[in-house]
Amino acid sequence: MKKQLIAAAVATSVSAIAMADVSITGNANYEYFSKESTTNYNTNYSDTEINLSVKGKSGDTSVVANFEIDSHGDASSALDIEDTYITTKVGDFTVKAGNYASGTSALGGEIDQGGRATDKVDISTMIGDIKVGYAVSADSNEVYNTDAAALYASIPVAGWTVGVKDNSDSYTIMGATGSVGGFDIRVENKDNDSSTTGDALFYNITTKVGDVTVGYAAIDADKAGTGSTADAVTEGDSAIFAQEMATDSTSAGKTGVDGVSQIMASTTVDGTTFTVKVGELRGGKVSGTQYQDAGFSQIAAKRKLASGATINVSYDDYESTVASGAVITDTQVFEIDLSIAF
Repeated sequence: MKKQLIAAAVATSVSAIAMADVSITGNANYEYFSKESTTNYNTNYSDTEINLSVKGKSGDTSVVANFEIDSHGDASSALDIEDTYITTKVGDFTVKAGNYASGTSALGGEIDQGGRATDKVDISTMIGDIKVGYAVSADSNEVYNTDAAALYASIPVAGWTVGVKDNSDSYTIMGATGSVGGFDIRVENKDNDSSTTGDALFYNITTKVGDVTVGYAAIDADKAGTGSTADAVTEGDSAIFAQEMATDSTSAGKTGVDGVSQIMASTTVDGTTFTVKVGELRGGKVSGTQYQDAGFSQIAAKRKLASGATINVSYDDYESTVASGAVITDTQVFEIDLSIAF
């Protein structure tokens, strides 16, 4: 009888686990860097990072928690709880609430940093083929801030997707993605209400020439960055640019930069993908001081290994952005990245 009760209890617990629909996925990276600069220093260092995503699902409701375990030698930042959010359906409306990043592929994602620092609520629905929504986040006092609220829409038009996001007190972003004549195009413009911040235009154009993918990408800002979070461009974790106008450590623009342009070419040979990026950060004026242009280049090779891991080897060569007349620093970084997804 006891054995039957134990078997029934085990069967019940297994059934409950199965019904909970819990999954754990993630990836791990080991990175080695060798960095050298014309300011006469040479450093070698490494970093290990493990990312875990735990997802529970019940019907139309999902709960997600993403964790980053990072060894930079700083115990205080070894474990970072990155995303914690819930998605669910309320009638015809989809609700997403919690802490999460919007990502660089989102509308305006290559211009604005999609931070996780504040609680967010996003409510959207479909009206025919058009997606409309309302998004708002909380301030540091955990009070929802109407200044951070925005209405948005995504509209299919003749094979293109047109997006618009508007905050009546701050900005309007409009963008379009699509293809024409063999060219894939993404273009977005942020119109800031503040004359101090200025506007920003981003575009990326790619096409195939035989087995080679080639592209041109650029961001053009009205005003040069001052290192402030009020800069026109604050995204510092770009998926496109080898060097960018902002750094994600400060969420602010590089001082004296008002634009970036880049050409790229990528092809795959015997299972290895080679990518070359060459570009320039354009110097602008800050308080009457003219900054110099700064060139950069990157070559990378990526290959899937028989073990299931992926190796990515890259070499970056870039100049510093400094005021006119100052000495430009040239830096080279060699990186080996060994990663696996599970």
